Amino acid sequence: MDNSSRYKYRYDEGQSYKRRSYDDYEARSEKRKRYDDSDAPIPKLYSVFSGEVASLQPYGAFIKIPNTTRHGLVHKSQMSKGRIDDPSEFLSVRERVWCKVISIEEEGRRIALSMRCVNQSTGEDEDPNNIKSTRFDGVKKSSREPIHLGAYLDTTCRKCGGKGHMAQDCFHARGQRGYELVPEHESDSPQTPPPHSPPREKRHKVI
Repeated sequence: MDNSSRYKYRYDEGQSYKRRSYDDYEARSEKRKRYDDSDAPIPKLYSVFSGEVASLQPYGAFIKIPNTTRHGLVHKSQMSKGRIDDPSEFLSVRERVWCKVISIEEEGRRIALSMRCVNQSTGEDEDPNNIKSTRFDGVKKSSREPIHLGAYLDTTCRKCGGKGHMAQDCFHARGQRGYELVPEHESDSPQTPPPHSPPREKRHKVI
């Protein structure tokens, strides 16, 4: 082999190495894109689709959403109209199910799905007015209002008629005397004794 052939072989080998490295880089980049779903399309709220079960957890199942790399969670309370204790006894991995998007949070990073709102045989939306779906979203976001002490003291018990407590907190028994709460400013105020009247003089009867 002459020198020109030897250099040409090295040149071709180098080009092949560079090409192989570029292909590996493209493959790694594509793999990173597959796991990075920040730019993936977000499904529409209240839309219905047929997805594949990706994994099962004690609290529910993750479903692959079509036309995107995102996954949605079907909580076990949204799998069926009946009670589901163990999702693995109701679903299996790679099984296809009909789901409805009932909640989207954190810019699509958390997507809640429901199976009970969709007919699993036909894929028909059984909640077209989104009444059940809206109720589920409202339960998640609802918070209990604080109870003000003033409003509680003004409450009248339906059981005994007294004020300052609710009927479920009443210990009054029928036939017994009822008591009411005394405002704090009245209990702390000093009580003035009744005015003292001088003793009356005894009159003797004149015979």
